[in-house]
Amino acid sequence: MRAVTVTPGVPDSLRLVEDWPEPAPEEGAILVEALAVGVCGTDHEIVAGEYGEAPPGQERLVLGHESLGRVLEDPTGTLQPGDLVAGVVRHPDPVPCANCAVDEWDMCRNGLYTEHGIKGLPGFARERWRLQPKFAVGLDPALASVGMLLEPASVVAKAWDHIERIGRRAEWTPKSVLITGAGPIGLLAALLGSQRELSVHVLDRNTTGPKPDLVRALGATYHTSSV
Repeated sequence: MRAVTVTPGVPDSLRLVEDWPEPAPEEGAILVEALAVGVCGTDHEIVAGEYGEAPPGQERLVLGHESLGRVLEDPTGTLQPGDLVAGVVRHPDPVPCANCAVDEWDMCRNGLYTEHGIKGLPGFARERWRLQPKFAVGLDPALASVGMLLEPASVVAKAWDHIERIGRRAEWTPKSVLITGAGPIGLLAALLGSQRELSVHVLDRNTTGPKPDLVRALGATYHTSSV
């Protein structure tokens, strides 16, 4: 089985390994065939040796935290063979902290969490991987070309959730939103803003390229000068 790996902390140690072992059953009951992985700034920083942590007892870390796969087998019945699935990246710490104890491990307080492809868990940039049912997110078949964007979309959804929780502390009826940057995260933020029927304004430095049209396609206004 092939896998894309690095030696954490060693700059430019990125390697395609041809004989990576099959995923261990301990990783989860759901066996998945990889279809695609996303690549973001986090991956670039791990390849540069800035951070990253291999699983215990291993020297290399399989990259890939933005996942899309197709279920090969699931004896638990959570998903069916052929279903599209994405993996939850972060797993709770074993202690657990107060947040991990109530399944809010994205807000882990003691830093003992693990993350696929980043910290202590093998990533999804391998031909096959396994998931525990709790960390498997089934996707609509219509998302076959973009399902790997679920992870970055979840980051933006969490930000919107916090914004709205804070806003509800008082009478709050927002009409517009300004998003700085039209990279993938900015575009996803604009998408969720448009879904909330806000007047969305996106500020970016680029005057050419695909960004202006992508922003307009989301129903937002694109700016390159002062807003």
